[in-house]
Amino acid sequence: MPAIRSAPSIRTLAAVAAAVALTIAALVLSPGARAGTTHAVQITDFAFAPATLTVTVGDTVTWTNLDPFVHTATSTSGAFDSGDLDQNESFSLTFTAPGTFAYLCTPHPDMTGTVIVEGAPAAAPTAAPVATAAPGAGLPNVAMPEATPARDGPVILGIVLVVVGVLVIARRVEHRSSRG
Repeated sequence: MPAIRSAPSIRTLAAVAAAVALTIAALVLSPGARAGTTHAVQITDFAFAPATLTVTVGDTVTWTNLDPFVHTATSTSGAFDSGDLDQNESFSLTFTAPGTFAYLCTPHPDMTGTVIVEGAPAAAPTAAPVATAAPGAGLPNVAMPEATPARDGPVILGIVLVVVGVLVIARRVEHRSSRG
């Protein structure tokens, strides 16, 4: 009958798995892999609140129309355009380059706002500045897919589940080997 592995080798396996999981978690959560923060701008009473917002490269801004009237969040340089937002509709944009982005509501041009995007923290790579679009030119690419900032949560959950699973298995094997 083959011998069951001894408890110390199972403990070693569990320790190695935990160390690998912690290393991966540290890499995922390092400043260079910073997941952006989401900032809210409410469109209410024919105004953007806050009217001026300062964010960091990689952050997402979500505009939500709370008015019963159609509004837009449209960059004055052509960098972004939400299109028409009906009441309770939202538009999100993740800024990948530093700069100052003035915007307005096209149906109500007196409604204005500004997003100031500061460079990423020192440990993060620096993004190139965004060029202003010339009339008739394509829009500059200042956005990245919204799913990117949320990727850290499932990765961390997966790491935690692997570590817990290895520890549970190690405990069961240790328990069985001590009984037999």
